[in-house]
Amino acid sequence: MSRVKEAIEEMIEESYLLGLSEDEIRQDFSRFIDTCYTVVQTHVRDRAAVSGLAEDLARERTCVLIADRNGEEGAGTGSGADSDAAVQTPREQFAERVARRKRLILRTIGAYDPRLVRLIDEQRFQVDFGRISRRRGQPRPRPRLDWERHRMLLLSIGYAFTVVLIILLIYLNFVQSI
Repeated sequence: MSRVKEAIEEMIEESYLLGLSEDEIRQDFSRFIDTCYTVVQTHVRDRAAVSGLAEDLARERTCVLIADRNGEEGAGTGSGADSDAAVQTPREQFAERVARRKRLILRTIGAYDPRLVRLIDEQRFQVDFGRISRRRGQPRPRPRLDWERHRMLLLSIGYAFTVVLIILLIYLNFVQSI
């Protein structure tokens, strides 16, 4: 199931990148790497892990830039083994490589701490995923009653009734003793 999810997320990322120019793809990837680096620096306390993840991020940034330069030089050559790659334009191939690299980076970071992937996605998309609970296809939840307010009201009534009952018992005890 996770492979299917990874493939779908990679396709979503790739389709987003296909709407961008090559320079915008590079800028997006650079922002992605910066976001990952910021989250790792902020939330990981182990210095060795931080330096290892930072080194991996720097390597990934360099790999994409090198692959991009190699892709520009060999743009006319197509391998017969992959018929889809022969049909794709260089920009589409570049978008696919960047999307694959992003998913690989997130998988690597997720292997260290899955919580970091959620934090990176929150930072990238400026969404608090902890507040999103409804899935697609589910009916909208009906407005719920404010049970906390009702609970407090019932407690107040109960306390008032208890005080009145105590006062009544004291009065009856006083009247009986007279």
